[in-house]
Amino acid sequence: MTTIFINGLGLIGSSIARIIRKSDPNAIILGNDINKRNCDYLLDNNIIDKSIEFEEGSKQADVIILASPVNSIIEDIKSLSEMKLKQSVIVTDVGSSKVNILKSANQLVDNGITFIGGHPMAGSHLTGSQNGSIEMLSDHTYFLVNHNGDMQQVDMIKHLLAAGNLRFKEVSAEKHDQIVSTISHLPHFITYALTLTVNDSLKDVYANDISMGNGLLDSTRIAKSNPDVWSDILTSNSDNFLDQIDVFEKQLESLKQTITDKKPEQLRQLIVDANDARNGWENNTK
Repeated sequence: MTTIFINGLGLIGSSIARIIRKSDPNAIILGNDINKRNCDYLLDNNIIDKSIEFEEGSKQADVIILASPVNSIIEDIKSLSEMKLKQSVIVTDVGSSKVNILKSANQLVDNGITFIGGHPMAGSHLTGSQNGSIEMLSDHTYFLVNHNGDMQQVDMIKHLLAAGNLRFKEVSAEKHDQIVSTISHLPHFITYALTLTVNDSLKDVYANDISMGNGLLDSTRIAKSNPDVWSDILTSNSDNFLDQIDVFEKQLESLKQTITDKKPEQLRQLIVDANDARNGWENNTK
C-alpha cells in the first residue's frame, strides 16, 4: 500500500490528490497546507486520509509531492534534505519553473534520494481545494523533468496520475523553462499589462463605471490569478522570461508600424497569420 504525502493542497495540489484517489483507491494520501480550510475540505470529502505536519508526513511517505509556490518548494527541498526519509522515497513537485528547483534538489540526490520534477500545464484563476478537479488537468500536458529517477520510478509517478488523462512529456529543466516562459509566463504578464492599461485609460476619460465587453473580459481573465503565486513564478524564471518580453515588444512594434504607415493590407495579413496560429493550437488539443 503506497503512502503519498502532498504538501500544498490548493488548486493544483488538491487536483493531484483527486487524481491519485481515483488512480489508486488503496493509496494512503496524507496532506498538509498552511490554510486549514483546504485540509478540512479534502478530509470532509474523503479525498485525503489525514492532515499531517510537514516533517511527519514526509518521513512516512513513499512519494512526496511538493505543491506549494516555487520558492516554497525550494525551501521544502532544503528541509527534506535534513530529514531521515525512506531511502526508497520519490520526491516530485508541480512547480512552474524547473532549473532552480532541480539545482536545489541536488541536496536530495547527494543523500541518495530520487527527485523527479513535474509540472501540469493547466490551472485557473480560482484558488483553494474546493476549486480543484480531475477535469481541470485532463488532456493537458504534464511535464516530467527527471533528475535521477529510473524508468520504474518514472512509471510510478505516471501510474499515480493515470486517472488524470494527462499528456506526459519528458524534457530537460532548461527546455521546460524556455517553453513555459513562452506559453504561460508571457501571456500572464501581457494580461496584467493590458488590464492595468485599460484601467488607467478609463480613469483618464471618466468611464470607469462602464460595463466591459466579453472580449475584454475573456482576454483578461487570468489577471485574476493569485498574486503571490504569479509574482513568485515570474521572478523564478527571469532570464528566459525577459527574452520573451523582448520578442513580444518587437512583435508589438511591428504591428504598431502597420498602423503608423497606414497599411491595412499588411495588418490584415498579420491578423490572418494570428488566426491561423490560434486555430492550429485548438486543433492540437483535440
